[in-house]
This record gives sequence, structure tokens and C-alpha cells, in this order.
Amino acid sequence: MHPPPFPLPALADFDNGQLPRRRSGRSGLRLPLLTLALGPTRELPATEPGALLHHAIEQGYTAFDVTPSCPMPGSLLHPGPGRHLGRLQARHPHLIFTARIGLATGPGSLDGFGSRKYLLSTLDALLRRTGLDHLDVLYAHRHDAATPLEETVGALIAAVYQGKALYTGLSGYAPAPTRHAVQLLAESGNPAAACQSAYSLSNRWIEGGLLDVLANHGIGTVACAPLHHGNLALRAAHSDSSPSPATRTILARTVLSRIARERDQTPAQLALAWVLRDPRITSALITATHPVHLAENLQTVHNLNFDPVHLTALDAVGAL
Repeated sequence: MHPPPFPLPALADFDNGQLPRRRSGRSGLRLPLLTLALGPTRELPATEPGALLHHAIEQGYTAFDVTPSCPMPGSLLHPGPGRHLGRLQARHPHLIFTARIGLATGPGSLDGFGSRKYLLSTLDALLRRTGLDHLDVLYAHRHDAATPLEETVGALIAAVYQGKALYTGLSGYAPAPTRHAVQLLAESGNPAAACQSAYSLSNRWIEGGLLDVLANHGIGTVACAPLHHGNLALRAAHSDSSPSPATRTILARTVLSRIARERDQTPAQLALAWVLRDPRITSALITATHPVHLAENLQTVHNLNFDPVHLTALDAVGAL
């Protein structure tokens, strides 16, 4: 692994009870190690859609992803309770709100999901629905091969000039279009601050080149699905989805559970800590449906160092 051409981001000091932060690439933006994705809160009463959010803020969470995805009643992204986010943003300017817009992040046809019309009209709809004044980071989600990359990048830049986003970003881009997009953004004077990409013990594709591209261009990485959609949590009672057949193997369960016990962590905390062990990962995007999940994830940030023996064992079962 070649060292990046800029200092690796260090943890900021704990202040005001908030999560420790890392600098996102070369930008001035500092993100907490954990970003909470907001959506339906199935384990909380529908009459209290903001309860989970308030629990998160009280525990020290400060970054929230509000990606649109056909919101359900009772969701914080539904037109009614969604306005609550705008009031929070006005009252607590230190909070960070991000969203990705593109493939399958809104209703209607997928044609032209990387177009200027789709990105900017979906962004406008999201801001109206949530009451947010702006997004701190707007991510273009997935490369749209049918739309010129210059148009997609131009839409991101327009959102910044219009005051609807403070930073630009990419999401789910492969290395080649990432290189092109970040070059266009840099030439415009609006360099990308972060890139969202799936990354977990079971999905390590970004190690095949994307991490190096982002490091070389001074762009932070936000790891999505760090628990591989609940499969790495090995927590059937609370997981949003049943573990896949691969994760049910005796070997995987035995190794993950053993290492977690030796580290005094749950399997979910182990998987999350493994992602955050790499200082190039600025933040991990997590989901939660109950306050107990928030507290469990929060404890992870205090134990990110790994014994080389444990890393070797985890590499052996990484392809779950």
C-alpha cells in the first residue's frame, strides 16, 4: 500500500461530547467517524418520527444522510415530519446533512438520472420536503453513462453556486469515471470533498484501486454498508435483513464471534471497527432502528486498533 501524498487524517479531539472527527481528504470539512442514515424508524412509534434522531444527537452524533428514497409515512424524510430537519439545522448549525442523488434515489423514471434536470430538480424537492436550507455535501450517485459527465459535474457545481450545497461529492463511482469527475470538479474550483462507496469485510472492492484514486486526489471516503446490510452483525433479532447463506457458515460465525469476544466487542462493533481502522476512511454510514443500536455503534470508536493476527484471520473470512 503506497502512502497518500498528503497527511493521513487524524482524529479531532472529543469536544462537547461529540464523536471524534476526521478531515475529509484535503478539504476543510471534518466529518464524525459515524454518519447516521435517516429513514423509516420501524421500532419507534410512527407518531414520534424524530425520536431516534434526538437520541442520536444526545449521544453525540452530528452527521446525517438524508438521501431520498420514496419516503414512507412516519419517516423523517416524509413531507410532514421532514420539516423537523430544517428546524434542527437552523437551531444547531454544527450538524451536517448530506444526501446522494442519482440512480434509484427518487420516484419516477431512471432515464437521465445523472442529468442536470434530475439532480437539481430532485435536490429542490428534497430541500422542500425536509425544510433544510442546504446540504453540506451533495453526492452524485452512480455514473450515468448515458449523460455526459460534464453535465453531471456541472449540476453539482450549479448546486454550490446556488447555495444549495456547500461541498460536492461522488457516490458509487468506479475508479475511471472518478478520475475524470474529480478532475472536472477541481478545474472548476469546486473539488470533491468526499466519495461514498460500499466497503465492508464482505465487500472490499474499493481496495482494488478506488481508495488509491481518492487518496491521490485528496478526497475523503465515506464507507457505506459497513455491516454488509446487517449480515456482519450476526444479530438476527435486530437485523433488517436475514443473513445470507454465506454468512451462516460455521467458520465465519466462529471466527468473527471469537475475535469479537477477544476484543470485548460485539460482531457488529468488530465489523465497524475494521472499516474505520483505515485512516483513509473518513466516516462510516450506518443505519439504526433503535436507540440501543446507536449506543452500540458509538462504543466502536474507542477500539479501532487491531492485532496483526486478528487482521490475518479476518482477511481469511473476508469473502463471506
